[in-house]
Amino acid sequence: MSHKQLTRMLRAAIFAAFLCLCSPLAIPLSGPIPFALQIFAVMLCAVALDWASAQLSLLVYLGLGLFLPIFSGGNTGLSAIPGPTGGYIWSYLLMVPVIALIRRLPAGNRRLEILFAFLGCLAGMVLCYLCGTIQFSLVTNSDFAHSLSVCVAPFVGFDLMKAAAAAVLGVELGHILSKT
Repeated sequence: MSHKQLTRMLRAAIFAAFLCLCSPLAIPLSGPIPFALQIFAVMLCAVALDWASAQLSLLVYLGLGLFLPIFSGGNTGLSAIPGPTGGYIWSYLLMVPVIALIRRLPAGNRRLEILFAFLGCLAGMVLCYLCGTIQFSLVTNSDFAHSLSVCVAPFVGFDLMKAAAAAVLGVELGHILSKT
């Protein structure tokens, strides 16, 4: 195994651990969806790492989550993924390539890189909201408008802040990692 491959695997493992640490941290709200840091960790991973390493870290996280209580609220994938909030979890597999693709558009300076990273995170958020809300709506037999009011409206402000933080921190971290 080459040094480059080992480095990529180590980075993926570190970010998988970061995802595992952030995901159970949830603040229950009055509705069925808690305030959690999962989406921030996914966005940071997609911005800071190359696409393959980010996807690998996410696959490790999801694989561990099938049997370990590392998803929001201490749930395992066997109970969470088919449930009302499972669409958010599997949407992360779609978010990573979208964020990574937009983040890596050619930029002439750091501000533009951060802007592209933020736009990628926004596109990833929309994708996450769409997948999560559709599954919530189907599992709970709720109409889509109600599901949006429960699953999206209370979180948009917080998630915009998470996207901004992931863009700024992720671009800087990505530059640091590219030097090693």
